[in-house]
Amino acid sequence: MDNTKHTPGPWEYVPSTENHGAYICGPWGSTVCDCYTMTVPGPFNGWKAKPVPFHGEAMDANARLIAAAPDLLAALKDLLAYVEGGYGDHESSEGETARAAIAKAEGRKDG
Repeated sequence: MDNTKHTPGPWEYVPSTENHGAYICGPWGSTVCDCYTMTVPGPFNGWKAKPVPFHGEAMDANARLIAAAPDLLAALKDLLAYVEGGYGDHESSEGETARAAIAKAEGRKDG
């Protein structure tokens, strides 16, 4: 049974342009995540948040990774089920790592 609470996939990566930062849209066109990098308001910038233009490459890379998250989670669950179904070493550290990553993605502390 799937207890997914996040916006269901597929998610779409929208690259940054000179007018906006990279962001991710869900299946209904709503924004799942805005990866635009801004400074934290503080005395160094007049207490105003300002864009950080040199983070552009990392921003787009982060957005692509985030957009792939629902697919990566589903693939990891399928792979773990395959391993636990007797087709691999389900006691391996990789199985533990997979269970921990799935629990983290689902907001659980167990793994």
